[in-house]
Amino acid sequence: MIRDYPAISIQGALTRMAMLASSTAPPVTAATKSDFCSGGWRIFKKRFLPLLLIASAFVSSAVAQSPSTKPNIVIIVADDMGYADVSYNRSNPDFLTPNIDSLTINGMKFSNGYVTHPFCSPSRAALLTGRYQQRFGHENQPDELRDDSNPRFGLPLTELILPQILKPAGYMCGMIGKWHLGTAPSLLPNQRGFDYFYGFLGAATSYYNSNAIVQSDANNPGQVISVNQTEYLTDVFTQQAVSFINNNATQPFFLYLAYNAPHQPFNTPPSNYMNQVANISDPNRRIYAAMVTALDAGVGQVLQTLQTHNLLNNTLVFFLTCNGANNLGDPLTFTQQSNLPFRGYKWDLLEGGIRVPFAIQWSGTLPANTVYDQPVSSLDIVATAAAVAGVSLPTDRIYDGLNLIPYLTEQQVSPQRTLFWRWFGLGPTGPLGSLSTLYAIRRGNLKLVLSRHDGSPAELFDVANDLGETTNLSKSDPADAASLQQSWNQWNTQLIAPLWTNPVNWAPNPLVLAGDWNAYQITNVSSPWKLTQISAPGIQGSPDGYIWYTTIIHAAADGSGDTSPGVHSFALVANQSYQNQWGGVTINIDGTTSLPSNPGNVLGQTNTVSFQDGFYYSFRILDQQPGSNASRLIAVMKTSAPPVSVTLGGQTPSVPTSNDPVIVNFVTSQSRSIEEQIYLRWSTDTFVTSNMVAAVPAGDGVSYSAVIPARPAGTAVQYCITTSTVNLSQVSASGAIDWVTLSTSPTSHYVLLLLHQHQHLLLQLHLQLHLQLHLQLHLQLHLQLHLHLLLLLQLRRRLHQHLHPRRHRLAASCSPALLMLKKSFISRGHRCRQRRRAIVFGLVLRPVLISFPMTRQAHPLFSGRGAAFGISALSAGTKGIRSECRAMRSS
Repeated sequence: MIRDYPAISIQGALTRMAMLASSTAPPVTAATKSDFCSGGWRIFKKRFLPLLLIASAFVSSAVAQSPSTKPNIVIIVADDMGYADVSYNRSNPDFLTPNIDSLTINGMKFSNGYVTHPFCSPSRAALLTGRYQQRFGHENQPDELRDDSNPRFGLPLTELILPQILKPAGYMCGMIGKWHLGTAPSLLPNQRGFDYFYGFLGAATSYYNSNAIVQSDANNPGQVISVNQTEYLTDVFTQQAVSFINNNATQPFFLYLAYNAPHQPFNTPPSNYMNQVANISDPNRRIYAAMVTALDAGVGQVLQTLQTHNLLNNTLVFFLTCNGANNLGDPLTFTQQSNLPFRGYKWDLLEGGIRVPFAIQWSGTLPANTVYDQPVSSLDIVATAAAVAGVSLPTDRIYDGLNLIPYLTEQQVSPQRTLFWRWFGLGPTGPLGSLSTLYAIRRGNLKLVLSRHDGSPAELFDVANDLGETTNLSKSDPADAASLQQSWNQWNTQLIAPLWTNPVNWAPNPLVLAGDWNAYQITNVSSPWKLTQISAPGIQGSPDGYIWYTTIIHAAADGSGDTSPGVHSFALVANQSYQNQWGGVTINIDGTTSLPSNPGNVLGQTNTVSFQDGFYYSFRILDQQPGSNASRLIAVMKTSAPPVSVTLGGQTPSVPTSNDPVIVNFVTSQSRSIEEQIYLRWSTDTFVTSNMVAAVPAGDGVSYSAVIPARPAGTAVQYCITTSTVNLSQVSASGAIDWVTLSTSPTSHYVLLLLHQHQHLLLQLHLQLHLQLHLQLHLQLHLQLHLHLLLLLQLRRRLHQHLHPRRHRLAASCSPALLMLKKSFISRGHRCRQRRRAIVFGLVLRPVLISFPMTRQAHPLFSGRGAAFGISALSAGTKGIRSECRAMRSS
């Protein structure tokens, strides 16, 4: 049976036992060959071999964790490649992928392999953390064009990724290819556990002469430097991967090879790849096929390099893609076959968007040429990699993946799994352009999916027999649909709101108020006429994860302000170009105004706004979804002092039950102006709708509190603080709240427990603490007992040597390691049973456990076939011991 950990030989176990016994056993007279042949081997095989097999299982677990035997781990990820873009998933492929196919010949194919999201960055965030990305708010793409300096705009630093988990175990960690998890200096791969990085940081780049390629700075660890890259990028990534393996072949390594192929742009690959797909007549399809062919060749070179270093048997290789193939639309229809036989594409929660080519290979450990039909997820990669490396995952967070090795090797029966998906949106009542939430859940053969933004209900499909998801079973099987919906609802309570929205095409840089106050300048403009971009998630938060453009203008007649009171005219201009300007209306104060688009070559119609003496005017614009020249909504709010900022201070109780109202405390940066109103905004549907509770001042001018009423058990509540000059007490829609938000705070979250669940949780923690203390005391006493037993046994053995020299010589034929076992069994009366326990558990199992403590992952010996083996071996050994004791009594 192949286990999670490589096994050692029986001779290795005997050697270990000899080392353990030698510390207490005095030298003995060696047996003659005739003595051993006459009975020593028979006694050893019948009575002691089963027990030593048990010991070898424990020793093998520890030996597997030594640096020399730790398996290497290679994860190869393709980008926007569909299920049918590998030839092993098509009956009549128009191009071949022999090297990727070899992974399924020498390893295993996952016919139901899934990723957690239908597009790039969130999918990669889950793959590298082993956690649903919605748990930490990474639900949308971080667009590097918006703000490449925000340290919160990417995979949160509170999350641990796979190289950070493996490095303490001695792994050299390298990443080649596409990162797409944040571009701020603190978010770079070299700051997240990778020792070496070569690739690009964003979503896409040219395959030739890219100016986005960077690599690790050898002179400044943790930083990157630009690289002049001219060759075909897929080949360059392959060369870098091969070099990394060559440089680290003598030590455990982890390689994350994230190709960007066949993601656009569709630059023509070199002729050697184009020639291999000359049979394809469609020129666009031929380029696409050549891009996949180049990727496949790269996979082949990586495998060949592993073979050259004789590492294939000691390397766990994963291959998958981050999502399904993209639907490029007319006339670019060359990916229409890429996701067959599934329906849907990238951006869809139908099978075509999330069910991907997925294979695993570990030669000599995993079965070859095998199809595994149970659902697996990219979430499983972290759990599996950590297990084979002998690393315990942190216990301070939920991990959503499984260690696949026991199931792939049939040591354990594959469990029925439930997989979840969510792509959150605020829906039609959100800010302009907001989409509704898409979601899916699969359990067994059934999948419930809401795949469209048009308000259609969720549909139920049997995805094992209806691969194209064409027959909706929700009406004929309402019970299963309701059960799946309930399970998804419960899972959804564990998630938080997205930290930022999906990128849009606007990205103004800069966005200015060109008016009479600055001679209508659109270049070299400074604050306050240049709006400040606050990218989500801002330090002080931003409305529902939107990018925010803000400025404050102070009107004062005495010259102390930014401009004078009275009527002013201005135009909103983006990117220092009159092609992007908005104007022609009168601005509403303490409300919103829609600014018409007015592109041209010169300044067009302007807006008018009236300022009063001594007041501060806060301008707010959200990064809404429509294109660059669509109308823009602007809010202007008036206060008699600079607006306050707000900071959450905590909640009481910290772990509320269904009987508890929750008191939220917070403070403001200074005393608020009379125009400002402060609200606790709380929601049970991730702020699609909100409850606005007016804050109660504490009396010191800066401290406030508000109460969230008691809610039913199992309810997830999210809340933040919002200030505005508009009365929001009766407003619930996010689209109305976000536009007139003056300041806000980051969001907090809790899930209400039943009262008895709360009590049970406290009791459970108390019992765990009590058990730990009791176990420590028990182990100390147990160790002292065994030390005394060992002294008594040593005296007993010496006495027995003088009284029974012939029996002693026979026992010596079994080797010094077994002498302690043999002599302890030659006893009379009731002491036989006591000594048998002490020897078996004190000398065989306990020293091994003390020297080689078990890891967090359960050893195969205690589960599945391993348990059956351990029980039968122990039974065989103890039978022999009992019969010998009976014989000794009768003598």
